[in-house]
Amino acid sequence: MSQQWAGELFTRIAVPRLPGSPALPAVEEAIAERLRAFGYGVRRDEFRASPRRLSAATVAGAGLGWVTLIIVPLLLLPVPGWPVTLIGVGALGLVAVLAVGIAEGRLPVSSLEVPTANLRATRGEPALWLVAHVDSKAQGLSLLARAIAAVSAGAGVLGLLSLLVARLVTPLPWWAVVPVAAVALIGGAAFSRGTPRNDSPGAVDNATGVIAVLVAAERLRERTDVGVLLTGAEEFAMEGARAWVQAGPASGLFINFDGVDSRGRYRVVPHPPRREGSGAALSADLSGVLATVLSERGHPVKEGRLPFGVYVDGAVLAGAGMPGVTLCRGDWRTLRVVHTSQDTVGRVDVQAAVEAGEATAAAVRRLLG
Repeated sequence: MSQQWAGELFTRIAVPRLPGSPALPAVEEAIAERLRAFGYGVRRDEFRASPRRLSAATVAGAGLGWVTLIIVPLLLLPVPGWPVTLIGVGALGLVAVLAVGIAEGRLPVSSLEVPTANLRATRGEPALWLVAHVDSKAQGLSLLARAIAAVSAGAGVLGLLSLLVARLVTPLPWWAVVPVAAVALIGGAAFSRGTPRNDSPGAVDNATGVIAVLVAAERLRERTDVGVLLTGAEEFAMEGARAWVQAGPASGLFINFDGVDSRGRYRVVPHPPRREGSGAALSADLSGVLATVLSERGHPVKEGRLPFGVYVDGAVLAGAGMPGVTLCRGDWRTLRVVHTSQDTVGRVDVQAAVEAGEATAAAVRRLLG
């Protein structure tokens, strides 16, 4: 039965739906209708979202590129080392301050804010939340390219700082400077292409995650200790999850779904909360139970971290003290299409999301009784 409605709803919601776009409210209502049909009470928690953190990344990338172009000639010129180091470290520090200021809203480079909402569905007092984000986006880089850019930018910054320190005591040959500069320029140029666009249907990211949540919610509809949280503006650097935890005390376990492709293996990512307590053990227990259930059902599964540079709502929820996991599925080909216009319904079988939801429901029963 789930297979029929899941396929129909998947096609209906996998349309470009950037936060603030005209299509998003209809997608949210279609999801809310399904939850009401399962017997959940649905609440819409409205907030305003800004892509300022994406703008901060763009500024940081462009700044790194320009600073690199300034530093390289200075590193190679026959001049005293201390002014070169002072200029280089100061310029990199200024870029960092600008980026942080923009990300925190202290330096508004844009007044853009869009109305959006989190959807919350409950039948009682949840001890566990099923989580997925509803929105989608496209950028100048796929998620794979952006992860590579994050590594390149980080390595470039560390390399430049090392060269600036070394320049204090010795002249530097061109063959030591140019490779580091190239890495920094590539990473910076890539990061500068972070402006979001509304041309990705977001089939894998994250219509599949929404379907997995709904299937699990249907299977667990008799329980009053399981709730559903469908976040908005995740593609604006987890703005919906941030708004939810800021609105009140965040409590309970969570299972976050973010990208369930029909290729590759399932990955269960534990999110132990940052504050001390029993949360780390709860997160590990949840991860172990979910991985075991998936394995028992014949699915290849791995427990571990997300690729460097990939961030999800689970990190925000764990930062607020909630133990939980993120469940995803895919391979490098998945990362190549996420955040692009190629993330379409035609390249993914929704059955993988249905199976993820069914396995999750079984794991929840095993964990909570």
